[in-house]
Amino acid sequence: MRLEEGYEFVLDPLRIRLALARGDLDEAERKLAEWSRASSTRDVDGLVARVDALLALRRRDQLEEEAVPLLRPGTYLEPFAPRALGVVREDETLIERAMLRFEEMGLLWHAEQTRKVLA
Repeated sequence: MRLEEGYEFVLDPLRIRLALARGDLDEAERKLAEWSRASSTRDVDGLVARVDALLALRRRDQLEEEAVPLLRPGTYLEPFAPRALGVVREDETLIERAMLRFEEMGLLWHAEQTRKVLA
């Protein structure tokens, strides 16, 4: 038994984030394929990592299916979905909405990353 065995629900989102930060889309693709889809809105880290990976891989159909249900006002997940959908739909209004919501929530790093998408 490996030390990390049984903790995939914690480690997989981190591994996907690390692959994305490195620009290693092949690794992000591999981890996404291995990882069972987040099944609950309580798995916030998993859902955000998954949406960001699908965006990086430009999987529009999957994003449309998985991100649309996350468009729930007043939740932590709220701005991640419109950012991803805005990019794949080429809809600057959605991206701007996400950026403003990140700022309102005090998630300034995410707001800055979103601002870069618009630049």
